[in-house]
Amino acid sequence: MFDGTTACIDALLAHWSALRPGVKRHTIINAAKRGGYTTTKDRRAWTPEEDRFLEANWHKMSGDAVASALGRSFTSVNLRRKRIGISRYDGDELTIRDLEGLTQIDHRQWQEFIARGWLKARQRGRRNGAVPITYVTLNAVRALLGDHPEIYDYRRAPQATVAALELHRLAEPPLWKRVVCRSASWREQVKPTPLGRTVTHGPAAMAMRVHSFRQRSCADEGGTSFWAPLYASPCCPRCGCQVSRYADDGIFTDLDPGSDEVIDIQARKLGLRWRDGKLHDAAGGVVSDRDILAALFSAGRRAARSIQAFEKLLDAGLSLVQPRPVAPHVLLDNILDLELRPDQERALASFVRTGSMTAAHAMSFGKSTLGMTAMTRIAGRHLLMVDTQLLREQWIEKLSALAPRVEVAHRYKPSKDLVTVFDREGRERCVIEIYSYQTRAKLDGSWVVGCFDEVHRLPAALAHRHAFARTQYRIGLSATPDLRCDGRGVFVSRMTGALVGDDWGEQMDRGVVKRIPVKVLLVENREHKHQVVGELLRRHDSVVVLCEAIEDGRELELRYGIPFIHSQTKNKLRMVRAAKSMVLSRVGDAGISVPHCQVTVDHSGLFGSRIQSLQRLGRLMHSERALYHCILMTREERFERFAGRVDAIRKKGFEVIEEEAPPYRPEGKGLLSPILQARVSAQENRFLSMLGWMKEGVSAAA
Repeated sequence: MFDGTTACIDALLAHWSALRPGVKRHTIINAAKRGGYTTTKDRRAWTPEEDRFLEANWHKMSGDAVASALGRSFTSVNLRRKRIGISRYDGDELTIRDLEGLTQIDHRQWQEFIARGWLKARQRGRRNGAVPITYVTLNAVRALLGDHPEIYDYRRAPQATVAALELHRLAEPPLWKRVVCRSASWREQVKPTPLGRTVTHGPAAMAMRVHSFRQRSCADEGGTSFWAPLYASPCCPRCGCQVSRYADDGIFTDLDPGSDEVIDIQARKLGLRWRDGKLHDAAGGVVSDRDILAALFSAGRRAARSIQAFEKLLDAGLSLVQPRPVAPHVLLDNILDLELRPDQERALASFVRTGSMTAAHAMSFGKSTLGMTAMTRIAGRHLLMVDTQLLREQWIEKLSALAPRVEVAHRYKPSKDLVTVFDREGRERCVIEIYSYQTRAKLDGSWVVGCFDEVHRLPAALAHRHAFARTQYRIGLSATPDLRCDGRGVFVSRMTGALVGDDWGEQMDRGVVKRIPVKVLLVENREHKHQVVGELLRRHDSVVVLCEAIEDGRELELRYGIPFIHSQTKNKLRMVRAAKSMVLSRVGDAGISVPHCQVTVDHSGLFGSRIQSLQRLGRLMHSERALYHCILMTREERFERFAGRVDAIRKKGFEVIEEEAPPYRPEGKGLLSPILQARVSAQENRFLSMLGWMKEGVSAAA
């Protein structure tokens, strides 16, 4: 018998579902209504008092508690609240989702504030294990922002948020907060580490490497506490890790704490302390700025990171050059067997006026003469930085030829050369210590004159730390100080002094510097370059070929019987002076004088390097028999990849002629094997000249 109860409907549903699958509860209820059946269930109408109780307590009490208080079932109460328009989340309080929508702070972050005990909240339970609904009051939100104003910039909040949360009732926020770094990133660990270059084609190769640190982490030190702007996401001044922007201790101030604390934290990593605006060592002595910079940029630091920090300091205005004129009593008489030209005298006067200078005159002007004069006319211990061993040998050669007497000694650990120069009376005038830019030695002590030959090398990743050497005066020498492809050439003037003589046009107009003709010969490929070199060797008595790849240099040496001088060659300068024609690797790009050279050939280079292109032209400008400078390039190199090499020469005022190289002649099949053909030189080699003529005759006959 149908009575409308739940038990009756469940029994009928079970019976009819077996006969007709898909029957629903409402189907049975509607069929009973059509058949005239009525329910015996007591249906109580909702009174206005019950509706008001339901509306007032639905968001405060659980659904089961409301149903129990009203003496009704949960289903009845839940249906009634829907009918009268009570939403699940409505009420006088705010839910976490409401706060997320108003402030754009993630709901998980609000839950963290509750877990920390910063935000007071209550939870309303739900049935069947559903996640409880969290409610907070407006007073609780304002109390949180009052205790921790760094959480939300309520003075810049949208008007709707200000009105909803009544943020206008809050006091003005402070300016600074106290934060603590508890990072454990500085700990020894084994982790996957990329191998090889930073930029790779495809995934980088990885290997398990041990990472260790010289100092303990902030976590091991008990935390590093420091002041930070209120709404900033600060980085730890000790370890560099990003720190939580929340002030755990709730310490704030409106007074600017300054930078003394941060500097002291950083100084403690070096075993120093910062007090009263000065750095102090462990003994309490004051440490100078130059000493601390030299320690920061010592050879122990990674070069890539060191140069980045150095660039930031230079961008911020750091200058290692201090104006210090050379006093008249310091400048002694000239002991070198040479006389300066008037323009060289003017350049030297610029150095004397300021105590620092970067001589940017064109090649063959005599920049090394300025450096030798400055060092030999001022007594004391001098520093000379050179780029290659070949340049070191040339400096010693010039000093030995021009000074009254010179004593040369080589020292190891660190590797350096000591050149002691004596005056005409036999008294010691000065001692010049020659180092390479590649040295990792600590340049301790102080020097009188610091001379930096080919100073465009000084801003390099490894060499830049030598700029912190303590010198009273300094002079930089380079025809191309500001043409570095990485843009660091602009820093040279802050390292060695203002540029002097960078206008080459004036020097050429006066005839001091030669206007060397430049030819760009367009070739088909690498083998065509080798053939053009052979043609030039047959036409001219003295040809200097400058190439980038060691493989190319060895090939030209075997093919044409001319010496190839590279980094592993012994007695480099002696070979340069003895050979009429030669092949030079990158060791001969800059600074080397070849007085008997007629033609220089830029065979292959370091991509589009403007410095290398101009410096190779300069090797011919030093010559007394110069005819022209020849650049060999394929069409792709000339017009698509390395056009800057030619443009740099044009911008300096040199005439450039471009033409096709003699036609490429592929090697045909001859009687000699290719290996023997490469080893048999042409008539330039006196020992193999007969066989060379035989080879030409055989090729012609073939």
